[in-house]
Amino acid sequence: MSNPHYEHQLKLDAMKKHTKLSSRNKTLLLMGAKTTGSFLEGYYYIEESLYIDESNALHSFCTWIDDIIGGAGPANIDMLWLGFKYPEVDRYSEACVEIKKQMDEIKSYTA
Repeated sequence: MSNPHYEHQLKLDAMKKHTKLSSRNKTLLLMGAKTTGSFLEGYYYIEESLYIDESNALHSFCTWIDDIIGGAGPANIDMLWLGFKYPEVDRYSEACVEIKKQMDEIKSYTA
């Protein structure tokens, strides 16, 4: 017999093991995007400050934010990172879909 509480706890434990965006990288990416106006251009602005073993993933993340999501900020970049790194986790993917909808709505006011 299946125990829903146990299954829920297993999912929570798995989510705890997921690598979050470090505060250092979060600060650098947000600063770069704020300075240049896009995450990809911001990446190149702060590229020399990144650790080499993280640079490829962060470059792909910035491209994904600009091309797929349409932008990010301090309030949602952590969830976007989790959705980008772990698309198989429904909770993260669904949150990214909602963030994209919000970004599309915001951009519709400025168009």
